[in-house]
Amino acid sequence: RRSPRMGCAASKPSSPSHARASSHRGDGGATAAAVRARYGALRVKQDGALAALDAAETSPGARTRCERLCQALMSIDAERAVDVFERSMGECAASASTRAPEPAVADYVAEPGSDEYARWRDVGLNVVRSQSLAVVLLAGGQGTRLGSANPKGMYDIGLPSAKSLFALQGERLAKLGALAGAPPPVWYVMTSPFTHDMTTRYFKRHKYFGLNAKDVKFFKQGTLPCFTEAGGIILKSFDEVSEAPDGNGGIYAALAREGIIDDMRARGIEHVYAYCVDNALVQVGDPAFVGCCVERRCDAGAKVITKAYPTEPVGVFATRINSETGKKEYHVVEYSEIPESLATAKDKRTGELKFNAANIALHYYSFEFLAKCCLDLKLPHHIARKKIPFLDVATGETVTPEQPNGIKLEAFIFDVYKYANSVCVVQGHRARDFAPVKNAEGTGKDSPDTARELITTLHAQWITDAGGVIENVPEGVPPACEIAASASYAGENIPPGVRVPHASYVQTFAK
Repeated sequence: RRSPRMGCAASKPSSPSHARASSHRGDGGATAAAVRARYGALRVKQDGALAALDAAETSPGARTRCERLCQALMSIDAERAVDVFERSMGECAASASTRAPEPAVADYVAEPGSDEYARWRDVGLNVVRSQSLAVVLLAGGQGTRLGSANPKGMYDIGLPSAKSLFALQGERLAKLGALAGAPPPVWYVMTSPFTHDMTTRYFKRHKYFGLNAKDVKFFKQGTLPCFTEAGGIILKSFDEVSEAPDGNGGIYAALAREGIIDDMRARGIEHVYAYCVDNALVQVGDPAFVGCCVERRCDAGAKVITKAYPTEPVGVFATRINSETGKKEYHVVEYSEIPESLATAKDKRTGELKFNAANIALHYYSFEFLAKCCLDLKLPHHIARKKIPFLDVATGETVTPEQPNGIKLEAFIFDVYKYANSVCVVQGHRARDFAPVKNAEGTGKDSPDTARELITTLHAQWITDAGGVIENVPEGVPPACEIAASASYAGENIPPGVRVPHASYVQTFAK
């Protein structure tokens, strides 16, 4: 049986690097000696950082400048960062000789109304009822491309309810619990150093969208320093290391570092569903998808959709045979990495695209596999060559380069699939599962207006499927409405023959 639910931790545990930093703090000279010893012992030479330290010690205001630089250098986990850099560069070189990918094909189709779908949904609701499902939300991004400095989850996409992405998803999670007749699954929300405080305040201000605050836990995505091609850690100033978020695949290190895996284990979690905040249509905790994966007893699962067009900028699931073990491994090939000849290739037998299992970041893990990913595996990161602001040691100024001058390292959440012994790929449907919010209003593609239309069109379809009517629809306009999650999670419990005004927000149905 599941353990009683635990409250949120009062504070996050200190990382080893922070503990190390505090133990080396003292007067400027002692700290500088510790930095030299530590950075000199790294497997990759750190001439840039040590040269900056030399300059800081002889500059005007040397004591203060030196102490700040030492604090910045000691506050990062340099040993882990260099290890990640070396493994990632090695993986990049090895991948150049890797054989071409083969298409991944969905094993199952999630089609509402089918006997299989109903069975999977029941299995998933039983998992919720047993309180062994956790839901993980990746919400570290800001709404910069939407014209907002807030966390993306706070964005109001313009629905009749005026609800934010966080609110829509929190209320769906609450409804999932109600459908199961049990408390909703615990919600683990991954923020970033840039969004954490605003996110936690927003949840508190909105009373956690009807959820129990003790069952909403926040944890921060990590960062990694930026590197030169030779592996030197880049300084932004005498006070600061150039750092960048470690990608959505940083979730695994964060789950371990912040005690979330321990919390899940203490709660008796056996299954984990994960998704990204910018999908406005996501069925949070998706019981049919979870149920399918549970029934198949797989390590990992992915819900995919077919591509809208051959060159749509989405990654696709593919497989490769490991030349050493002979095992078929699942990968996601990013759209920027797949040549057009493969992106547009068609199956001669069916006439469909070969590479057509589009990744929409809907993931399932057995808890034991997730724990292995977090605690035992060392994932390589992907290399991105970027323009990285750097310290000019001679002038003390920060320089913004005009050309790429360094490397940012990012892990991707799907990189663990190749380590799974069994993967369940489930075919979803774009109109029910995917409404991305990535671009500004009015761009007409993956934007608030397109997501808004997808939601209100789907909800109107729920009404008509139940034999109801959308009233007062203007000529030439598709029927539209918004149905609160508290009234219906995925089209269930809609009274036959109900009449709903066009473009309205339906919070309850009259009995």
